Amino acid sequence: MKPTAHRDWRVSRPSRKTRVAFDQTTALGGLTVALFAYIVYHFIYPLISKGLLW
Repeated sequence: MKPTAHRDWRVSRPSRKTRVAFDQTTALGGLTVALFAYIVYHFIYPLISKGLLW
C-alpha cells in the first residue's frame, strides 16, 4: 500500500463560540424548573394563601 497522509474531515475553521450553550441538559433543567414553578403556583400557593397548609 502506498503511504498517504491522514485526512481530517472536520472543519478546520473555528466555529462561532456562544456564551451560553443550549444543550439537552439545559433544556431538561429549564423544563424541570418550569414544571416545579407551575406546581407551586397552581397547587401549593393557593393552599398557603387560604391558610390550609400552615
